[in-house]
Amino acid sequence: MNAENSPRRDVGALDATMVTVGAMIGSGIFQTPAEVARRAGSTSRALLVWALGAALSLLGALSLAEPGAALPGTGGLYVYLRRAYGPLVAFLFGWAMLLVLVPSSVAFFAGVTARHLAPVVGVREAVVSSVVIALVAALNVTGVRRAARVQSVTAAARAVGLCVAALAAFGADAPSHHEAVSAASGELLAAVVPVLWAYDGWIDVTSIAGEVRDPGRTIPRALVLGTTGVAAVYMLIVAGYHRALGTAALAASTAPGNALGAHLAGAPGMRAMAALVTLSAFGGCMIGMLTGTRVIAAMGADGDFAPSLARVGPAGTPDRAIAVTASLALAYALSPFVGRFAEVFVVGAWPFYALGALATIVLRVREPELARPYRVPGYPWTVLGFFAATVLMLVSFARSDPGLVAASLGLIALGAPVYVLGKRFVR
Repeated sequence: MNAENSPRRDVGALDATMVTVGAMIGSGIFQTPAEVARRAGSTSRALLVWALGAALSLLGALSLAEPGAALPGTGGLYVYLRRAYGPLVAFLFGWAMLLVLVPSSVAFFAGVTARHLAPVVGVREAVVSSVVIALVAALNVTGVRRAARVQSVTAAARAVGLCVAALAAFGADAPSHHEAVSAASGELLAAVVPVLWAYDGWIDVTSIAGEVRDPGRTIPRALVLGTTGVAAVYMLIVAGYHRALGTAALAASTAPGNALGAHLAGAPGMRAMAALVTLSAFGGCMIGMLTGTRVIAAMGADGDFAPSLARVGPAGTPDRAIAVTASLALAYALSPFVGRFAEVFVVGAWPFYALGALATIVLRVREPELARPYRVPGYPWTVLGFFAATVLMLVSFARSDPGLVAASLGLIALGAPVYVLGKRFVR
């Protein structure tokens, strides 16, 4: 960022790892298991889907850790895409993040928080979600260290809460039989899409690399350790869902987290799970604002679109990018389309994840002299495997929902004429 005040490296190794954990553990793990159970049709197939999502996320973390360590600038994936493919591809990613992905993510999690909190405080959901967005924006403006520390504490609480719930599920009475549900042919790969939403966030720590101490060592460790740890917790809790509720009951549930809580301890258990969902959703809102705004600020710093977004405030944070994101999030919070955001996000973001991983190969060929504190194990097969698996998953989902895929990719493509106009008029 070419601002008077440059970002400070206030984030240590532990907080960076917890950023990864906190970014991954959102409200998705409390809702997605039901969707996966419906699409997979059996416990074994559902667990296979969750294992595939974990493997794909870990391959991505391993692949993107190399450019993350070699190019530790604010903006993360945006920086790698620009270095490997040029400004247009990077702009399209930044455009998608600015217009849809970041503000909709914040709005989605704020809405989930409000849905669980509003009945308790006796205030309308719209008011609660607006207050949550404003609070998250305020915490992020006051400094990255405070924001990272808040989300580290909530991330640890979420991880512990999930482990406790999983262990309780294995100790509780199970259904006498586990009835399978019908699943359409070819649904297995498409079921990976909502799973990737639940796992998403493993890449987020790279966006604040410019504010991380010793990023060459810290970023790879945070990516790999955080992703591996969350994958283990997720497999444990998903197995607990299936054991305690049964696949058919899980598939029929509209709120599997609440259903599990009620099964384990009645009304108190349901309230405990609702509190955990609320905390997880708030954490997702917090991390979306913390990491996503850095991509938007990096795009502004390159001068192709709204250079003022790159401004760094007195606390060393991109305050204007945070303000714009919060404003858009407030608008999205009132939108009826936020409910489908999980799939929109995966379709919009994962093509760029795949290109980012492939950038590891591009940069090895083009810039062999670039210092690389970390190198991808199993290169190039790790990278190529992630790229191929991502393409296969997206193609499978496109067959099941071509309209959503076309709309998402069309919105991204709309950024191309915006980029051209920006080059001509924004300076």
